[in-house]
Amino acid sequence: QYLNRTLIFPFLIRGGKPTPFVSFALAFVFCIYNGYLQGIYLCNYADHASDWISEPVFLIGMSLWLIGLVINIHSDHILRNLRKPGETGYKIPRGGLFEYVSGANFFGEIGRA
Repeated sequence: QYLNRTLIFPFLIRGGKPTPFVSFALAFVFCIYNGYLQGIYLCNYADHASDWISEPVFLIGMSLWLIGLVINIHSDHILRNLRKPGETGYKIPRGGLFEYVSGANFFGEIGRA
């Protein structure tokens, strides 16, 4: 999620308002620190069974995470292409999971949480 949200997604956005540097810097520091803490915990302190990668809980969790990632990327694509260049105004997204939920991109992120 961090890779997509911090390094890929910002370069795909067309137009929009600039992000204040302070907001960017604080978000960057948070992501680095949060990733560091989680990595340290998972690598050094968490107890893992020797066959954790084949456990059903892990496989189901990874499947849900991957489905959430695909939903999120597809929904972001729909949102980025709502308006033509230079067009302004509000548009309702159509297609994908937007046919079932109003915030399909957030639905995908929740699935990956």
